[in-house]
Amino acid sequence: MRMVRRPLPYLPLIFVLLTVAQPSALRAQFQKYEGRQVLTIQFEPKVQPLDASELHDILPLQLNQPLRMSDVRASIERLFATGRYADIQVDAQPYNDGTRDGVIVRFLTKNSWFVGAVTVTGRVSSPPSVTQLENTTGLDLGQPYTSSGLQEAMFGQQRLLESNGLFRSEIQPFFDYDDTYQQVNIRFDVTSGPRARFTAPVFVGDLKVDSARILAATRFRRWIIHTWKPMTQVRMRQGLDGVRSLYQQENRLEARVSLESVSYDPALNAAAPTLKVDAGPQIEVRTVGAKVSRSKLRRYVPIFEEHAVDHDLLVEGARNLQDYLQSQGYFDAQVAFKEQSVVNDHAFIDYLVNTGIRHKLVMIQIGGNQYFGTDAIRERMYLQTASLLQFPHGRYSESLLRRDKDAIVNLYQSNGFREVKVNSRTADDYRGRRGQIAVFLEIQEGPQSFVNSLHVDGIERLDRTAVLSMLSSVAGQPFSEFTVAVDRDTILAQYFDKGFAAATFEWDFKPAAQPNRVDLHYVIHEGKQEFVRQVLTNPLAHTRPSLLNRNLLLNPGDPLSPTAVTEIQRRLYNLGVFARVDAAIQDPDGDTDSKYVVYQMDEARRYSLAVGLGAELGRIGGCSTCLDAPAGATGFSPRVSVDVSRNNLWGDAHSISLRTRASIFDQRALLNYTWPRFDGKENLTISLTGLFENSRDVRTFDYNRAEGSAQMSQRLTRATTLLYRFAYRRVAISNLKVTPFLIPQLSLPVRVGIASINLVQDRRDDPVDPHRGIYNTVDLGLAEHVFGSQRNFARLLVRNSSYHPIGKRVVLARSTEFGDLYSFQYSGAPADAIPLPERFFGGGANSDRGFPDYQAGPRDTLTGFPLGGNSLFFNQTELRFPLIGENIGGVLYHDMGNVYSTLDNISFRTNQHSLQDFDYMVHGVGFGIRYRTPVGPLRVDLGYSINPPYFQGFQGTQQQLLNAGVSPCPAATGAPYQCVVQNVSHFQFFFSIGQTF
Repeated sequence: MRMVRRPLPYLPLIFVLLTVAQPSALRAQFQKYEGRQVLTIQFEPKVQPLDASELHDILPLQLNQPLRMSDVRASIERLFATGRYADIQVDAQPYNDGTRDGVIVRFLTKNSWFVGAVTVTGRVSSPPSVTQLENTTGLDLGQPYTSSGLQEAMFGQQRLLESNGLFRSEIQPFFDYDDTYQQVNIRFDVTSGPRARFTAPVFVGDLKVDSARILAATRFRRWIIHTWKPMTQVRMRQGLDGVRSLYQQENRLEARVSLESVSYDPALNAAAPTLKVDAGPQIEVRTVGAKVSRSKLRRYVPIFEEHAVDHDLLVEGARNLQDYLQSQGYFDAQVAFKEQSVVNDHAFIDYLVNTGIRHKLVMIQIGGNQYFGTDAIRERMYLQTASLLQFPHGRYSESLLRRDKDAIVNLYQSNGFREVKVNSRTADDYRGRRGQIAVFLEIQEGPQSFVNSLHVDGIERLDRTAVLSMLSSVAGQPFSEFTVAVDRDTILAQYFDKGFAAATFEWDFKPAAQPNRVDLHYVIHEGKQEFVRQVLTNPLAHTRPSLLNRNLLLNPGDPLSPTAVTEIQRRLYNLGVFARVDAAIQDPDGDTDSKYVVYQMDEARRYSLAVGLGAELGRIGGCSTCLDAPAGATGFSPRVSVDVSRNNLWGDAHSISLRTRASIFDQRALLNYTWPRFDGKENLTISLTGLFENSRDVRTFDYNRAEGSAQMSQRLTRATTLLYRFAYRRVAISNLKVTPFLIPQLSLPVRVGIASINLVQDRRDDPVDPHRGIYNTVDLGLAEHVFGSQRNFARLLVRNSSYHPIGKRVVLARSTEFGDLYSFQYSGAPADAIPLPERFFGGGANSDRGFPDYQAGPRDTLTGFPLGGNSLFFNQTELRFPLIGENIGGVLYHDMGNVYSTLDNISFRTNQHSLQDFDYMVHGVGFGIRYRTPVGPLRVDLGYSINPPYFQGFQGTQQQLLNAGVSPCPAATGAPYQCVVQNVSHFQFFFSIGQTF
């Protein structure tokens, strides 16, 4: 939101013209009636931008009072000060009805206009975009409209069009005047015309480089066919940057390249840029005394970035190089520079480097601190002692030491220690070990100052008790300018929120009778309170007015609160139906008590398309009919996704979307309808979903799922959300790789109707990469015949994660997950068991890294493929720590758990009793690397399973498995198939984005 308050420079001139320089006839007229009683005050036109009551309060000229020229001048000035008038004339006429003798005063007014919507329509060839053309006008919402401002806007648009090669463009403004609110909407109809192409540029100045190379560096011409490219602002800028890069490659660091002009040929519709070049001498930057790579020189010596060579930049480069060397362990490094004169168009800049011996910062000792603990101080310091990988030599430099000392001083001063001092000392060859240093910080805290008393003056129109209750600098509290600044912001925020835009704050203090205590004095100047006259919005093509009105929190007569104005803007953006929301106060400098609040909204596109490409990599391979590798094999699967959305459905912020995904292992189509703010409640959201999926992520079987679900999301608090869900699905299984006699029962299609409730509590400091807090989920579901389900069972899944910082950089993270499925009708028959697709399948990157994905739990006794279980328990523990530099971290982890056949069989034992025993706890340990990216940490985990399960696997074809029936594997040699004892691999690897939990 932009709330710009600009002075009106033309007002003094108007005052002079209408008062001091009035025509002599007008002055004579008023002098003629001077002193006569004012019987009537009239305004023409009768409809005025201000109410009659406001006019009565504003005008010094009053009814039944003598007419004075000074009152007329003051009335004109007060009316102009409101900002609502562009021209005012005053006329006086005598009046005598036999009983009264006086004058009638008439104000002839012409209203001001204020900028409303500024739009661009027509045939616009991008670039520039319509938005760029609108922004370049400089016509700000709510500001006074002037003809000169319009001309500047059109000139800026024309210049933008021409800079993009559109020299034949035409701009025609159209106006829509709203007399009621004095607002003018301006529409620029733009016909951009054909875009000009570049032609041979002209190079002037001291080139010192062949013009053909300069032309190639501009890239104005295509590479092979040598035709000229269309002219755009971006291509022009890239061309100039290309020429600058060419001269930098020639070590001409002082080269100046600028666009002097563009010559347009209407006959050819071609533009010839004129580039002025001042090559300057060749300058080579070298280091003497130590080797520093050219890339490091370009990074730390700013003359390469600034394209200039001056003393200040060279000094900065020396300081940067010194800090870099100190960060590499050369804590005694000294860097100076020496410039050589230009000889034969060549000069050298030598950085003289004395690295000294390489040190290691092994200790930081802090003394003298009593008020703050050492840990609290260390948390604010950049200095770090040496660590194995992250900082092999520690992190130290003179600039970092100065920064840490300043941080400590600020910490103490903000808590009342106004005379604190921090001294530092560095010890070389600490404890007799060459190259090791220690830093000693000695803190002289000094006395702590306290507030003896606080006196606040000037609070008249706000609740004094409420204001004072929010202050920090009260009697008995530490005194510092920091807490005073906090109080200032707190007080002014309350005043601004109540419409006191001109409120100011002053303070002073004096020593109290007691030592180290002060008497504090605040003075508030409230100023004038402003109110909302009305909230104005532009007409919308698709969005319902009721949706808009539900989000407009301001009403006529409310205090004009910038906080409320911004909050409305945020709420409108959060609806997801507006691409742009501008908010402003109309005529912000006008001297009136009530003002219009204006919102200008551009509706977003209602249709959107997103296409994505990705891949899956891990132990996921194998074909849908093969019986080999039941524990998974390394595989790769490309993935493509296409999403189509229709937003702002029915003009009420509803949306419908179709999301599709296809890979070798999974094909999915999901249709979702979302109804936010259900029943007008901000915390309720309804969504309806239809899903079709064909997948073989679980290698035991392929499945085909058709599902419909309804969900209501209720946000209870900022951290807690409840989800109420009902789902009805039908799952059909194929290519089932289990004992033949189980296939008829497990492969039957199953319909499940399940109602569930899910509680989510998220108190993490950062959901992407948390360092502290907790994350809890509880999911409870019930499948019953009354819901149309063929199986009756209950489902419980609970997860608790917590994050505990250890020191400043290390985090101990843990997550525990428990789940159980309970069948109400299980009688021992396989048909009455929990359906195979509804069972728990676990193991892998997010549960237990001692398994590949979905490989935990019970297995088929003949083929060895996982069958899933009715209960699960997993516990993951990670120690997250910095590894190398600022962006690469490391993780040591321990995972334990399994998927169990039933709740009664959950066991913490670590040994497997037999090849048919899978109800024991599998442990996995490993090491991971996290690389910080804007979308979350890039994760690589390398794990070792300590006690992976062993099982009997059938090696043969599915037909051979069917032929074998339920008989055990034959012992006879020469059989076309065999049973082989296999195991889940001890070594696992995982690759993904985001923390494990």
